[in-house]
Amino acid sequence: MHVNENVVFIFDSSQKIVYFNEPSLKIFPNMALGKSCCEATGTSPLQCEQCPVRTGKPETMALYNIIASRWLNMSFASMEYPGHGLCTVVTGSFYQTLRKEVLGRVKFMNQYDFIIEMNLTIDRYVMLSDSNYGKEVVLEEEPLSVLIKRTAETMVHPDDYRKFTNLFNLNTLSERLKAAKFPLTEVIREKNTRGTYDDVKITLIPEEIHQNGYEMFIALFHIDNLKKKTGSDSDRNGITGLLNKESFIKETSVFLGNYHDDVALIYMDIEHFRLFNKWYSRWQGDRLLKSIGLFLLQMDRMFGTVSGYDGGDNFFILCDKQDVVLEYLVNGLNELISCFDGIEGFRMAYGGYLIEDKREDMQDALDLASTACTLDMSLSVEKIRWYNESLILEEEKEILIIPDFERGLEENEFTFFLQPKCSIREDRIVGAEALVRWNHKIKGFISPGEFIPILERKGLLSKLDIYIWEQVCKKISEWQTTGLELVPVSINVSRIDIFNMDVPEVLINLTKKYNVDPDLIEVEITESAFVNDSRIIKTVIQRLRKAGFKILIDDFGSGYSSLNMLKDVQADVIKMDIKFFDLNQENFDKGYNIITSMYEMSHNIGLPIIAEGVETQNQIDLLEDIGFNYVQGYYYYKPLQLKDYEDIISDKDKISHDGLQL
Repeated sequence: MHVNENVVFIFDSSQKIVYFNEPSLKIFPNMALGKSCCEATGTSPLQCEQCPVRTGKPETMALYNIIASRWLNMSFASMEYPGHGLCTVVTGSFYQTLRKEVLGRVKFMNQYDFIIEMNLTIDRYVMLSDSNYGKEVVLEEEPLSVLIKRTAETMVHPDDYRKFTNLFNLNTLSERLKAAKFPLTEVIREKNTRGTYDDVKITLIPEEIHQNGYEMFIALFHIDNLKKKTGSDSDRNGITGLLNKESFIKETSVFLGNYHDDVALIYMDIEHFRLFNKWYSRWQGDRLLKSIGLFLLQMDRMFGTVSGYDGGDNFFILCDKQDVVLEYLVNGLNELISCFDGIEGFRMAYGGYLIEDKREDMQDALDLASTACTLDMSLSVEKIRWYNESLILEEEKEILIIPDFERGLEENEFTFFLQPKCSIREDRIVGAEALVRWNHKIKGFISPGEFIPILERKGLLSKLDIYIWEQVCKKISEWQTTGLELVPVSINVSRIDIFNMDVPEVLINLTKKYNVDPDLIEVEITESAFVNDSRIIKTVIQRLRKAGFKILIDDFGSGYSSLNMLKDVQADVIKMDIKFFDLNQENFDKGYNIITSMYEMSHNIGLPIIAEGVETQNQIDLLEDIGFNYVQGYYYYKPLQLKDYEDIISDKDKISHDGLQL
């Protein structure tokens, strides 16, 4: 059945139908004025229990329509309807693809814990999850009939054994579903990891697509009564449904006593969650937390794990250290967070700690996993950083450097060097890049590689960046006063800066404060910043360019989405690090062709290109042969102290005011 129009009907406070449109009648043949909503829609009483009007949370739900054999996406809202007072208006439309929509939304709307797709034709099954939108997660290489028998004999309460086997009687399932007026549903008591029983609601529906003639069905499982599982509302957080820290610690002792080997404790933290709430509202933030909670509850059901929540954006899970479990956790949460409601730029960090002694204090273990999670912020989000003894030394080093950093800022120990950008053809300086340096009063110059990663992990990098930006503007202002010839100076803006502050506003205010033309300040943004946060970064770039700043894409070619990113981002210059290609005798031809292609592409789209990291005459000859004009690197100049740089640009013959041109 195909209905293009939206279903619309209204019922009053007594749940009697007071209005419906024609598409509603096509979908619900029993629809009539004065009938109860349940009777008019042919909805089972068990499905009605999940209605947002009854649960007190009027928003959305998924309803399986037996007549059309399809899922409806139903939205609920309150309104004053003439002559009937406060009513509920329901609008609905069919999901286009059952698999994607059942997995992507039905689970979250109706809080199903996991889903099994059953193939009666070949007697096989697969577990499905909302996190992978229909990609199969095979947990057991066994026939469906064996799964049913094993579950009935080992997990189902003895008093519910017959009810369970009757529900999953594969010989009669097809006919029973065809004869039923609504999906088949039963509540079965099932054994949990603690040896007690949970009420589990099981719903069986036919699948709309019968691939290769297979007879397919879907079984949805839902823990029917969370209070029965925990015994107290106070044991669990109201938003996520997960155990609070105290209850989590109690549950972990039971888990560790059940003969588990190689146990892992994973601590999780959403990067920049404070900004998520600020930008998209706390309501959206709570929805994200709830979705993560549902995902972890699903894992508890599927893998026997124990999950908890400690407020804010902090989650933890105790599990067997098995690849399938950890990959499911990391991949599932990464996908859930990275595309939540189309919102980009947020990701999860993971810290892991191996439980080697089951008598270990769980609070101490949580602290250690949390430490690993904090140190993981700068690493790939697809990895878990495992705690080990070396991290203790690293942590101590970080603890010592923070107060030193704060003191260094107050005492102006931080400065910047300038590395010129040069024109090969003119042999002149066309610009420079500001690079931070720490001139410690005792230790002397400290390499940025020693303190930048620590400041980044501790959330202090933006504080340093603002300091350097201001010093650059202040210095340019001084040069203007003394009449020194000026070329643009570029500053580095990181992804973290963009998330921690309003970068355009900060830079605009600084240029106004020091009376510096924005045309003299160029903004370098690393290409990798665009991978997950393209929409946010693009908005910032648009505002910066509107204010008069030029945008340089740094490290171009290092990311996997370089070409795709270029078509959407309004940049002014590309910076390509020639070191990425590491040309040698074996790969020279390929490397040469790649560099040539990048050069030609930049000109085809109208963007000047700078080759950085240039150190030898051979590299200069190669770049000049291809057509490059702009380079940066030790071949011309290493990063220079301000006095040395000023001495060079005081010679007008050594600088060019033509800027970066094609």
